[in-house]
Amino acid sequence: MHFNSTRIIIDPTPRRADGEYMAHARISSCREDGSEYDIHSSGDLAGFEGREDAIAYAKNWAQEWLDARFG
Repeated sequence: MHFNSTRIIIDPTPRRADGEYMAHARISSCREDGSEYDIHSSGDLAGFEGREDAIAYAKNWAQEWLDARFG
């Protein structure tokens, strides 16, 4: 089962470091007043040659993190 909420935002934007893309995920949500707050930030998860690989890895990691806690 996958956690699903329209109020949860996953930002899987990788950072570039030492010639590779470092996957990480920022998980946040919006309050009713529209302000955003962080739920969790993963830190560096793994390095990849391809940007899209880093993004896919971070999205999957974040989904699993949410499932484990709220699923």
